[in-house]
Amino acid sequence: MRLLLVLFLMVITCFSYSQDTLKTPFQWDVRLHSGFIIPHSREIINVAHSNPYGLELTAQWILNDPRHTRKLGLISKRGFAFHYVNFDNPEVLGHTAAVVPFVEPLVQPWRNFYGSIRFGLGPAWLTKLYDPETNPTNLFFSFPLSLWAMLNAHVHYKINPKWEISAGINYNHISNGGMKNPNKGMNFPTYNAGISYSLKPVIMNRPEKNKDWKNEPSYYGQVSLIGTLKNMDPAPGYPDLTRCWSYGIQLTGAKRVGRFSALALGTEWIHDGFAAETLRRQNIRASAWKGGALAGHELLVGRVSFGTYMGAYLFNPSGDRDPVYQRYILQYRFGRRLIVGSSLKAHRQVADVFDLRIGWRVSE
Repeated sequence: MRLLLVLFLMVITCFSYSQDTLKTPFQWDVRLHSGFIIPHSREIINVAHSNPYGLELTAQWILNDPRHTRKLGLISKRGFAFHYVNFDNPEVLGHTAAVVPFVEPLVQPWRNFYGSIRFGLGPAWLTKLYDPETNPTNLFFSFPLSLWAMLNAHVHYKINPKWEISAGINYNHISNGGMKNPNKGMNFPTYNAGISYSLKPVIMNRPEKNKDWKNEPSYYGQVSLIGTLKNMDPAPGYPDLTRCWSYGIQLTGAKRVGRFSALALGTEWIHDGFAAETLRRQNIRASAWKGGALAGHELLVGRVSFGTYMGAYLFNPSGDRDPVYQRYILQYRFGRRLIVGSSLKAHRQVADVFDLRIGWRVSE
Protein backbone atom coordinates (compact mmCIF):
# COMPACT_ATOMS: atom_id res chain seq x y z
CA MET A 1 0.00 0.00 0.00
CA ARG A 2 2.79 2.42 0.91
CA LEU A 3 4.73 1.64 -2.25
CA LEU A 4 1.62 2.09 -4.41
CA LEU A 5 0.98 5.45 -2.74
CA VAL A 6 4.51 6.65 -3.47
CA LEU A 7 4.34 5.53 -7.10
CA PHE A 8 0.92 7.13 -7.49
CA LEU A 9 2.16 10.47 -6.17
CA MET A 10 5.14 10.37 -8.51
CA VAL A 11 2.87 9.74 -11.49
CA ILE A 12 0.57 12.61 -10.49
CA THR A 13 3.48 15.00 -9.99
CA CYS A 14 5.03 14.03 -13.34
CA PHE A 15 1.76 14.43 -15.26
CA SER A 16 3.22 16.77 -17.85
CA TYR A 17 6.17 14.76 -19.14
CA SER A 18 4.79 14.08 -22.60
CA GLN A 19 6.87 13.75 -25.74
CA ASP A 20 6.49 17.51 -26.29
CA THR A 21 7.87 18.21 -22.81
CA LEU A 22 10.90 15.98 -23.34
CA LYS A 23 11.79 17.93 -26.51
CA THR A 24 12.10 21.22 -24.60
CA PRO A 25 15.47 22.64 -23.39
CA PHE A 26 17.19 20.40 -20.85
CA GLN A 27 19.30 21.60 -17.92
CA TRP A 28 21.51 20.01 -15.24
CA ASP A 29 21.84 21.60 -11.83
CA VAL A 30 24.18 20.85 -8.87
CA ARG A 31 23.67 22.40 -5.42
CA LEU A 32 25.21 22.11 -1.97
CA HIS A 33 22.93 22.33 1.08
CA SER A 34 23.38 23.15 4.75
CA GLY A 35 20.66 23.71 7.34
CA PHE A 36 19.12 22.91 10.71
CA ILE A 37 16.33 20.83 12.25
CA ILE A 38 13.25 22.53 13.72
CA PRO A 39 12.43 21.01 17.16
CA HIS A 40 8.67 21.13 16.64
CA SER A 41 7.90 18.76 19.53
CA ARG A 42 9.17 18.58 23.11
CA GLU A 43 10.03 14.89 22.72
CA ILE A 44 12.60 15.52 19.96
CA ILE A 45 14.46 18.55 21.35
CA ASN A 46 17.40 16.49 22.58
CA VAL A 47 18.14 15.04 19.10
CA ALA A 48 17.23 18.12 17.02
CA HIS A 49 20.50 19.97 17.63
CA SER A 50 22.05 18.88 14.34
CA ASN A 51 22.99 20.65 11.11
CA PRO A 52 22.02 18.55 8.08
CA TYR A 53 24.14 18.96 4.96
CA GLY A 54 23.99 17.39 1.54
CA LEU A 55 24.16 17.38 -2.23
CA GLU A 56 21.41 17.89 -4.81
CA LEU A 57 21.57 16.90 -8.47
CA THR A 58 18.68 18.12 -10.62
CA ALA A 59 17.57 17.08 -14.11
CA GLN A 60 14.98 19.53 -15.48
CA TRP A 61 13.20 20.74 -18.58
CA ILE A 62 12.54 24.44 -19.25
CA LEU A 63 9.03 24.95 -20.65
CA ASN A 64 9.61 28.23 -22.49
CA ASP A 65 7.76 27.85 -25.81
CA PRO A 66 4.18 28.95 -26.57
CA ARG A 67 2.83 25.38 -26.34
CA HIS A 68 3.45 25.52 -22.59
CA THR A 69 3.14 29.25 -21.83
CA ARG A 70 0.17 30.53 -23.83
CA LYS A 71 -2.51 29.38 -21.38
CA LEU A 72 -0.86 30.03 -18.01
CA GLY A 73 1.26 33.00 -19.09
CA LEU A 74 4.38 31.77 -17.29
CA ILE A 75 7.59 29.85 -17.92
CA SER A 76 8.38 26.94 -15.61
CA LYS A 77 10.92 24.23 -14.97
CA ARG A 78 9.86 20.66 -14.29
CA GLY A 79 12.07 17.78 -13.41
CA PHE A 80 13.57 15.50 -10.78
CA ALA A 81 15.76 16.48 -7.82
CA PHE A 82 18.06 13.76 -6.48
CA HIS A 83 18.96 14.53 -2.85
CA TYR A 84 21.50 13.07 -0.47
CA VAL A 85 21.41 14.48 3.09
CA ASN A 86 23.53 13.61 6.11
CA PHE A 87 21.68 14.56 9.30
CA ASP A 88 24.94 15.19 11.19
CA ASN A 89 24.06 12.55 13.79
CA PRO A 90 25.13 9.19 12.32
CA GLU A 91 24.25 6.97 15.27
CA VAL A 92 20.70 8.26 15.75
CA LEU A 93 19.49 9.92 12.54
CA GLY A 94 21.79 8.55 9.82
CA HIS A 95 21.20 9.93 6.35
CA THR A 96 18.66 9.87 3.53
CA ALA A 97 18.51 9.63 -0.26
CA ALA A 98 15.47 10.92 -2.14
CA VAL A 99 14.07 11.37 -5.66
CA VAL A 100 11.66 14.31 -5.74
CA PRO A 101 9.64 15.24 -8.86
CA PHE A 102 8.92 18.98 -8.88
CA VAL A 103 7.28 21.92 -10.64
CA GLU A 104 9.08 25.30 -10.52
CA PRO A 105 7.32 28.44 -11.85
CA LEU A 106 9.81 31.18 -12.81
CA VAL A 107 9.57 34.88 -11.96
CA GLN A 108 10.66 37.20 -14.82
CA PRO A 109 13.12 34.68 -16.34
CA TRP A 110 13.72 36.92 -19.37
CA ARG A 111 16.00 39.03 -17.14
CA ASN A 112 19.57 38.13 -16.14
CA PHE A 113 18.47 38.03 -12.50
CA TYR A 114 15.25 36.09 -11.95
CA GLY A 115 13.47 34.12 -9.25
CA SER A 116 11.61 30.82 -8.88
CA ILE A 117 9.40 28.87 -6.47
CA ARG A 118 9.67 25.06 -6.43
CA PHE A 119 7.05 22.55 -5.21
CA GLY A 120 7.98 18.88 -4.94
CA LEU A 121 6.93 15.54 -3.45
CA GLY A 122 8.64 12.16 -3.70
CA PRO A 123 10.01 9.08 -1.91
CA ALA A 124 12.92 9.19 0.55
CA TRP A 125 14.95 6.25 1.87
CA LEU A 126 16.13 6.53 5.51
CA THR A 127 19.01 4.60 7.07
CA LYS A 128 18.28 5.06 10.80
CA LEU A 129 14.89 4.30 12.33
CA TYR A 130 13.25 4.26 15.74
CA ASP A 131 13.87 1.15 17.79
CA PRO A 132 12.68 0.93 21.41
CA GLU A 133 15.93 -0.76 22.46
CA THR A 134 18.71 0.34 20.09
CA ASN A 135 17.49 3.77 18.91
CA PRO A 136 14.73 5.02 21.25
CA THR A 137 15.35 8.77 20.79
CA ASN A 138 14.77 8.84 17.01
CA LEU A 139 11.07 9.69 17.07
CA PHE A 140 11.35 11.34 13.63
CA PHE A 141 11.36 8.15 11.54
CA SER A 142 9.96 4.64 12.01
CA PHE A 143 9.70 3.30 8.45
CA PRO A 144 12.55 3.22 5.90
CA LEU A 145 10.46 4.47 2.95
CA SER A 146 8.85 7.87 3.64
CA LEU A 147 7.77 10.92 1.66
CA TRP A 148 9.81 14.09 1.13
CA ALA A 149 7.81 17.29 0.60
CA MET A 150 9.59 20.53 -0.27
CA LEU A 151 8.86 24.20 -0.88
CA ASN A 152 11.86 26.17 -2.16
CA ALA A 153 12.63 29.75 -3.21
CA HIS A 154 15.61 30.50 -5.48
CA VAL A 155 17.32 33.44 -7.17
CA HIS A 156 19.26 32.85 -10.39
CA TYR A 157 21.85 34.77 -12.39
CA LYS A 158 22.57 34.01 -16.06
CA ILE A 159 26.28 33.99 -16.83
CA ASN A 160 25.52 33.22 -20.47
CA PRO A 161 22.79 31.30 -22.39
CA LYS A 162 24.19 27.96 -21.13
CA TRP A 163 25.41 28.66 -17.58
CA GLU A 164 23.63 29.98 -14.47
CA ILE A 165 24.44 30.29 -10.79
CA SER A 166 21.78 30.24 -8.09
CA ALA A 167 21.16 30.44 -4.35
CA GLY A 168 18.11 29.79 -2.26
CA ILE A 169 16.37 28.37 0.78
CA ASN A 170 14.49 25.07 1.02
CA TYR A 171 11.79 24.07 3.48
CA ASN A 172 11.91 20.27 3.66
CA HIS A 173 9.62 17.82 5.44
CA ILE A 174 10.04 14.03 5.70
CA SER A 175 7.25 11.86 7.10
CA ASN A 176 5.54 8.53 6.53
CA GLY A 177 2.17 10.24 6.93
CA GLY A 178 1.27 8.34 10.09
CA MET A 179 1.44 4.93 8.41
CA LYS A 180 3.71 3.69 11.21
CA ASN A 181 4.41 5.14 14.64
CA PRO A 182 6.27 6.95 16.08
CA ASN A 183 6.12 9.49 13.28
CA LYS A 184 6.98 12.97 14.47
CA GLY A 185 8.40 13.72 11.02
CA MET A 186 11.32 16.05 10.40
CA ASN A 187 11.19 19.70 9.31
CA PHE A 188 14.62 20.90 8.24
CA PRO A 189 15.20 24.14 6.30
CA THR A 190 18.41 24.26 4.26
CA TYR A 191 20.32 27.00 2.48
CA ASN A 192 21.79 26.15 -0.89
CA ALA A 193 24.04 27.43 -3.66
CA GLY A 194 24.74 25.86 -7.02
CA ILE A 195 25.42 26.06 -10.73
CA SER A 196 23.34 25.04 -13.76
CA TYR A 197 24.30 23.97 -17.26
CA SER A 198 22.02 23.74 -20.30
CA LEU A 199 22.85 21.34 -23.11
CA LYS A 200 21.82 24.00 -25.64
CA PRO A 201 21.61 27.81 -25.32
CA VAL A 202 18.34 28.81 -23.68
CA ILE A 203 16.48 32.00 -24.56
CA MET A 204 13.50 32.91 -22.36
CA ASN A 205 11.31 35.69 -23.72
CA ARG A 206 8.38 37.27 -21.92
CA PRO A 207 5.34 35.03 -22.69
CA GLU A 208 2.10 36.47 -23.97
CA LYS A 209 -0.81 36.03 -21.58
CA ASN A 210 -4.16 35.17 -23.07
CA LYS A 211 -7.58 35.30 -21.43
CA ASP A 212 -8.50 31.65 -21.92
CA TRP A 213 -8.75 31.07 -18.17
CA LYS A 214 -11.75 33.44 -18.08
CA ASN A 215 -13.65 30.97 -20.25
CA GLU A 216 -13.29 28.33 -17.52
CA PRO A 217 -16.33 27.85 -15.23
CA SER A 218 -16.46 30.41 -12.42
CA TYR A 219 -17.97 27.88 -10.03
CA TYR A 220 -17.28 24.17 -9.75
CA GLY A 221 -17.87 21.38 -7.27
CA GLN A 222 -16.45 17.96 -6.57
CA VAL A 223 -17.39 14.75 -4.81
CA SER A 224 -14.51 12.44 -3.83
CA LEU A 225 -14.34 8.92 -2.41
CA ILE A 226 -11.43 8.50 0.03
CA GLY A 227 -9.53 5.44 1.24
CA THR A 228 -6.38 4.86 3.26
CA LEU A 229 -4.51 2.44 5.53
CA LYS A 230 -2.80 3.09 8.86
CA ASN A 231 -1.00 0.51 10.99
CA MET A 232 -1.38 0.09 14.75
CA ASP A 233 1.68 -1.30 16.49
CA PRO A 234 1.58 -4.39 18.72
CA ALA A 235 0.66 -3.75 22.36
CA PRO A 236 0.14 -5.85 25.52
CA GLY A 237 -2.59 -8.33 24.71
CA TYR A 238 -2.33 -7.53 20.97
CA PRO A 239 0.92 -9.12 19.71
CA ASP A 240 0.35 -8.56 16.00
CA LEU A 241 0.48 -5.46 13.82
CA THR A 242 -3.10 -4.37 13.06
CA ARG A 243 -4.01 -2.84 9.70
CA CYS A 244 -6.67 -0.16 10.10
CA TRP A 245 -8.59 0.84 6.97
CA SER A 246 -10.35 4.19 6.73
CA TYR A 247 -12.85 5.33 4.12
CA GLY A 248 -15.23 8.18 3.48
CA ILE A 249 -16.45 10.98 1.25
CA GLN A 250 -15.59 14.64 0.70
CA LEU A 251 -17.76 17.33 -0.91
CA THR A 252 -16.32 20.69 -1.99
CA GLY A 253 -17.48 23.76 -3.88
CA ALA A 254 -15.15 26.44 -5.24
CA LYS A 255 -15.18 29.84 -6.94
CA ARG A 256 -12.39 30.76 -9.32
CA VAL A 257 -10.92 34.16 -8.43
CA GLY A 258 -7.91 34.39 -10.76
CA ARG A 259 -5.75 32.72 -13.38
CA PHE A 260 -4.32 30.29 -10.81
CA SER A 261 -6.60 30.63 -7.78
CA ALA A 262 -9.91 29.43 -6.41
CA LEU A 263 -11.48 29.73 -2.95
CA ALA A 264 -13.26 26.63 -1.66
CA LEU A 265 -15.58 25.37 1.08
CA GLY A 266 -16.42 21.76 1.85
CA THR A 267 -17.24 18.98 4.23
CA GLU A 268 -15.93 15.46 4.75
CA TRP A 269 -17.13 12.38 6.61
CA ILE A 270 -14.57 9.67 7.33
CA HIS A 271 -14.82 6.35 9.15
CA ASP A 272 -11.46 6.29 10.97
CA GLY A 273 -10.30 2.67 11.25
CA PHE A 274 -7.44 3.61 13.59
CA ALA A 275 -9.85 5.31 15.98
CA ALA A 276 -12.23 2.33 15.72
CA GLU A 277 -9.47 -0.11 16.74
CA THR A 278 -8.40 2.18 19.61
CA LEU A 279 -11.97 2.34 20.90
CA ARG A 280 -12.33 -1.44 20.60
CA ARG A 281 -9.17 -2.07 22.62
CA GLN A 282 -10.35 0.32 25.33
CA ASN A 283 -13.87 -1.21 25.38
CA ILE A 284 -15.40 2.18 24.65
CA ARG A 285 -18.73 2.29 22.82
CA ALA A 286 -18.43 5.33 20.53
CA SER A 287 -18.62 6.03 16.83
CA ALA A 288 -15.40 6.11 14.80
CA TRP A 289 -16.94 8.43 12.21
CA LYS A 290 -15.49 11.93 11.95
CA GLY A 291 -17.20 14.82 10.22
CA GLY A 292 -15.50 18.12 9.46
CA ALA A 293 -15.98 21.48 7.76
CA LEU A 294 -13.27 22.72 5.38
CA ALA A 295 -12.21 26.12 4.00
CA GLY A 296 -9.20 26.83 1.86
CA HIS A 297 -7.44 27.82 -1.34
CA GLU A 298 -6.77 25.85 -4.53
CA LEU A 299 -3.76 26.53 -6.74
CA LEU A 300 -4.77 25.72 -10.34
CA VAL A 301 -2.05 24.85 -12.86
CA GLY A 302 -3.65 23.34 -15.95
CA ARG A 303 -5.17 20.00 -15.04
CA VAL A 304 -3.36 19.88 -11.71
CA SER A 305 -4.63 21.49 -8.50
CA PHE A 306 -3.05 21.80 -5.06
CA GLY A 307 -5.45 22.59 -2.24
CA THR A 308 -4.53 23.94 1.20
CA TYR A 309 -7.41 23.59 3.65
CA MET A 310 -8.13 24.27 7.30
CA GLY A 311 -10.64 21.91 8.87
CA ALA A 312 -12.68 21.79 12.08
CA TYR A 313 -14.46 18.71 13.42
CA LEU A 314 -18.25 18.92 13.54
CA PHE A 315 -18.61 15.32 14.72
CA ASN A 316 -15.91 13.31 16.51
CA PRO A 317 -17.25 11.15 19.37
CA SER A 318 -13.88 9.41 19.80
CA GLY A 319 -12.33 12.74 20.84
CA ASP A 320 -8.87 11.44 19.96
CA ARG A 321 -7.60 14.49 18.06
CA ASP A 322 -7.32 18.28 18.21
CA PRO A 323 -10.55 20.03 17.20
CA VAL A 324 -8.86 21.56 14.12
CA TYR A 325 -6.62 20.11 11.41
CA GLN A 326 -5.04 20.83 8.03
CA ARG A 327 -5.47 18.97 4.75
CA TYR A 328 -3.20 19.30 1.69
CA ILE A 329 -4.67 17.86 -1.52
CA LEU A 330 -2.85 17.15 -4.80
CA GLN A 331 -5.11 16.21 -7.73
CA TYR A 332 -5.04 15.63 -11.48
CA ARG A 333 -8.07 15.94 -13.77
CA PHE A 334 -8.64 13.55 -16.66
CA GLY A 335 -10.91 15.14 -19.26
CA ARG A 336 -13.61 17.42 -17.84
CA ARG A 337 -14.87 15.30 -14.93
CA LEU A 338 -12.70 12.48 -13.58
CA ILE A 339 -10.20 13.44 -10.86
CA VAL A 340 -7.63 11.31 -9.04
CA GLY A 341 -5.35 12.44 -6.26
CA SER A 342 -4.03 12.11 -2.76
CA SER A 343 -3.99 14.20 0.39
CA LEU A 344 -2.11 14.58 3.65
CA LYS A 345 -4.05 15.24 6.83
CA ALA A 346 -2.13 16.83 9.70
CA HIS A 347 -2.92 18.04 13.21
CA ARG A 348 -0.78 21.11 13.75
CA GLN A 349 2.86 20.03 13.21
CA VAL A 350 2.18 16.25 13.24
CA ALA A 351 1.18 14.39 10.07
CA ASP A 352 -1.76 12.05 10.63
CA VAL A 353 -2.32 10.07 7.44
CA PHE A 354 -2.06 10.05 3.63
CA ASP A 355 -5.01 8.94 1.52
CA LEU A 356 -5.87 8.09 -2.06
CA ARG A 357 -8.98 9.55 -3.66
CA ILE A 358 -11.05 9.46 -6.83
CA GLY A 359 -13.58 12.16 -7.63
CA TRP A 360 -16.09 13.58 -10.07
CA ARG A 361 -16.21 17.28 -10.94
CA VAL A 362 -19.32 19.28 -11.82
CA SER A 363 -19.39 22.87 -13.04
CA GLU A 364 -21.81 25.54 -14.08
